[in-house]
Amino acid sequence: MNPRRQRIGVFGRGTSPGDGGSDTLLGTIAANLPALGAAGEVEIVPVPWSAWSHRRRPWRYAWCRLVRYCGGEWPLVDLRPVCRRYRIDVAYLAAPAFVRIDVPFVFSVWDLGHRTIPEFPEMRSGRDPWTHREALYRTMLGQASFVVVGNRTGAAEVRAIYGLPADKVIALPFPNPDFSGVAEETPAGLPAARFFVYPAQFWPHKNHFTLLHALAHLEREGGEATGRPHLILAGADKGNAAYLRTTARELGLAERVHFPGLVSRGELKALYRRAAGLVFPSLLGPNNLPPQEAAVLDCPMVLSDLPGHREQLGEGALYAAPLEAAAWAGAMRQLLTDDALRPSLCGRARAAVAGCTPEAYAAGIASLLGQLVARRRLWPAGH
Repeated sequence: MNPRRQRIGVFGRGTSPGDGGSDTLLGTIAANLPALGAAGEVEIVPVPWSAWSHRRRPWRYAWCRLVRYCGGEWPLVDLRPVCRRYRIDVAYLAAPAFVRIDVPFVFSVWDLGHRTIPEFPEMRSGRDPWTHREALYRTMLGQASFVVVGNRTGAAEVRAIYGLPADKVIALPFPNPDFSGVAEETPAGLPAARFFVYPAQFWPHKNHFTLLHALAHLEREGGEATGRPHLILAGADKGNAAYLRTTARELGLAERVHFPGLVSRGELKALYRRAAGLVFPSLLGPNNLPPQEAAVLDCPMVLSDLPGHREQLGEGALYAAPLEAAAWAGAMRQLLTDDALRPSLCGRARAAVAGCTPEAYAAGIASLLGQLVARRRLWPAGH
């Protein structure tokens, strides 16, 4: 008798362009899900966000908020009835989620910012305060059969902080975003002068502040030689934009720093293609998607000197200490004045991410799910 095809439930979550890299990553994963079931031994069941969002059960959401108000934490969503309704045998949580679940699952970790940079307000308060993040990871990581992290640096962080076995935490590089079918769109107000681009939400840990001071440093150290470049800061405001606008005015940079808000993928493609470079001073790793976007679009880059960034791009980027404006100014000056540097960096960056294909990511996830499916066959459905 042929065994029943195992049903693998894939749980993403509702995102929008304002969610930044997470929206891009989940979109790439969703586009490549069919590859997981190509062999015919399993059935891939993408579970829509609308089927398991906490908004479906407002009473549970209210209860969780009350528990949090009283100093406790409770999973926001109960996936047990959802898994029964969709007849799920094994689950892949493509985004970090604090849930109740009773089937074997693969869990995703994007970062442990609340542990690595806990001093920032977005890690301590707001919609997901420190206690909630910690409860999420302490609860979910222990239950997960496998934990997927974006690189070896991140995997080492997860093992060190939460004491997980080495073979349970798997480093799987994010897939490169696909811009091949995206038409370039010229953003409104694009400066005629050369410019640097930084696409990032306006969280304090994104460190736009240092870039503003780096631009001012370039001006003081010889603005004529570098052509007085502009800076385009594209992204959703998460509470820090007004402070940065004020800082730009105080530094005399108001005319050269642009805040276009969210941009379309076509506009983002145009910005990368036309920029003097991507500048990415974020203090949070272990890896990030914009460097991979820049790499596939031949945009040279300066990254914050974090171990995860060096693992991600190797010799395909320049690096600067995150909080040293003079170091950022020096690296930006290199991109503006060294004509041979751009093609050299771009070539090395492309080579660094050449293996980060959606197919490779899907194959890695499929391998983990295949191991779970083999174990799951050892007991009947419904148990």
